[in-house]
Formats: sequence, structure tokens, C-alpha cells
Amino acid sequence: MPTDPLKVMKIRDNCSTSNTYGNVRDGGKKPHQGWDIDAKVNTSIYAIADGTIEFIEDTDSGDYGRQICLKFTHNSETLYAFYAHLSTISVKKGDTVKEGAELGYSGKTGNAKSLAVDQEHLHFEIRTSARPGTGLTGRKDPGDVLGKDALTCK
Repeated sequence: MPTDPLKVMKIRDNCSTSNTYGNVRDGGKKPHQGWDIDAKVNTSIYAIADGTIEFIEDTDSGDYGRQICLKFTHNSETLYAFYAHLSTISVKKGDTVKEGAELGYSGKTGNAKSLAVDQEHLHFEIRTSARPGTGLTGRKDPGDVLGKDALTCK
């Protein structure tokens, strides 16, 4: 089973109704595409498995801001671990990394830039394609890969 993307895995805020995969957030209609894991700015993030960096986006803008996509294999299936809202990226496209390797640091980029300190987080997804569209298509519940007990509620 792959390792966790952070040393401490706690869902930010309400585990049962927001910030986990598939749940609708903030009274809206848009399902959440991954996990928002509590992470203060500049918390180290890690490769969940051996793999290759599929792409990076080094920008403060957009929904996700700075992001890393790690291609890996789990149970003979090619998957992508997606990390967003980063402050620093320590890898580049095409790098081969080992499970547990530091990839960069959490941050407040993209639509997370104006969040209060107690709302800082790593947005983390498991994808079946590197660049899926909107909604849940092309994504899996991270708990299906990391294990449902990988998280605790804050």
C-alpha cells in the first residue's frame, strides 16, 4: 500500500460533510475531487509511491496554484497522485522518485491564497488520468489507495 503524502494526515474541518472525496462543500453543488489535508504553509509533502513526475505547474494562479502530478502503479493500475496549493516544488517533470521522497512544500496558492491560517491545507487527489476534466470523472477516492484509516478528523 502506498505511503501518505504528509507525516500527519488530518482532514481540515468537517470530515463528514466537506473536504473529503465526493462531498459537496460550502453549500454548493460542486463535488470535492480529493482530500484537503491539514497542512500549515511550508509543511513537507512526500511521494506516496515510487514513480515519475508527470507534470508540474509552477504558478500562483488558477484553482490549484502550484501543483505536482506523480505517475505511479498500484495493484497493476497506472494512477496519478496530485498535490496542489504548494509553496515550493522541489522536483521537475520527468524526475523518477522513490516512495517517501520529499517533493516540495505545502502553501497557499491558487484558490487557497486568501484562506485563514487555520484553513491551510494540501489538496490531494488520486487520478486515473493525469489531467481529468471537471467533476469526479478521472478521479478515485484517495482512501481506496491509501486506506480508509489513513486520515483522522481534526
